[in-house]
Formats: sequence, C-alpha cells, structure tokens
Amino acid sequence: MGKWFYFVLYFGVLGFVGELHTDRNSDNKHVLYTHKNINIKYNKDQIIHVNLSQESPKPLEAGRTLDMTYSVKWEPTNISFAHRFDVYLDYPFFEHQIHWFSIFNSFMMVIFLTGLVSMILMRTLRNDYAKYAREDDDLETLERDVSEESGWKLVHGDVFRPPHYLALISALVGTGAQLALLVLLVILLAIVGTLYVGYAGALDIIF
Repeated sequence: MGKWFYFVLYFGVLGFVGELHTDRNSDNKHVLYTHKNINIKYNKDQIIHVNLSQESPKPLEAGRTLDMTYSVKWEPTNISFAHRFDVYLDYPFFEHQIHWFSIFNSFMMVIFLTGLVSMILMRTLRNDYAKYAREDDDLETLERDVSEESGWKLVHGDVFRPPHYLALISALVGTGAQLALLVLLVILLAIVGTLYVGYAGALDIIF
C-alpha cells in the first residue's frame, strides 16, 4: 500500500487495494478495503459501462483474517456500444471554466506595456516631430539637403520602394494573415464555449 499498488479486473476496472494514512497519531496506518461494489450497465449482450466503488475499510493488522466480499449490480441502458466512451467526453462535465480575472489581468498588462513603449517612442522622436512640424517660411530651409536629415526621416523614401521578392513576401503575408485570423477565430469560439476538442459535434450543432 505504501507504493500505491492497485488491481485490474478482467473488464478493465482499476482500483486501489487500500490506503496509507500519514497521520502520526493513528496507530493503524494501513487500511484495506474489504467490500467491492460493481455496477455494470449493459446493452443486449455488450457491456457499456462499469463502475467500481469500495467500502468497509478495515485496519490491516498482523495475523488478522479479513473477509473479502463483493456485490454486482446489472443495469440495462440504451447507450450503444459505439458511444460507450461519450460519458468521458461529456461537455458540461469537463467544460473548462473561463478565468475572466486572468484574461482581464493579461489585457491590462498588454495595455500597460503598449503605453510604456509608446511613451518611450514619443520621448525618443519628440525632437524629430518638433523639427518636421515646424513651419518654415524660408524656401531655402524647405529645400534643405537630404544629408541634413536625421533620425527615422532618413528611411522615408524606402517605405514605397518595392522589395526584391514581392510575390514571395505577398504570399507569406497573406498566409500569415489567414493563420492569424484562424487563430483569433478559434480563440473566440473557445471563449464563448462553442468549441470543445472533446466534443466533436459541437460545431455541427452550432452551425
């Protein structure tokens, strides 16, 4: 019991032999289950579901004889053999609860980091903004040489310059946008609860 031994019945049911109590005040730390309740649901000549529950725990003592008993209960069911595992994929039972607080916390963290980066960029480009927004009445000042420009203004001409592999970049950008939209749609469906990987017919029912 200290190594958590368990037994396996013929029809695939698992159960622990007993329990090990770690309470120091208890003299009998090893407890053995002496009675097994087996509930079997069947459809015609096929077993659909088996449930095992254990009762009557007895302290394990040296030299003591224990009587092991079991009871079997048969119940008919309308579940077919092909759908016997649907009980383990029950959507209401295994539905994950949405942690709205964590989502809100992450959303606020994203807003905070976005604002922090924006403040850093604004402080860095403040001088350039002031210089480019200044109204110059002098024609010679408006026709200043490109060599006098500094900062991000130096690359303003490269914005409209076509890249070398335009078709390849367009395909990659289009594919990335499609995948990003797909991921966003899956996340939204998972949030509202219409998508669950354990329930294959959820989307068919919704749409």
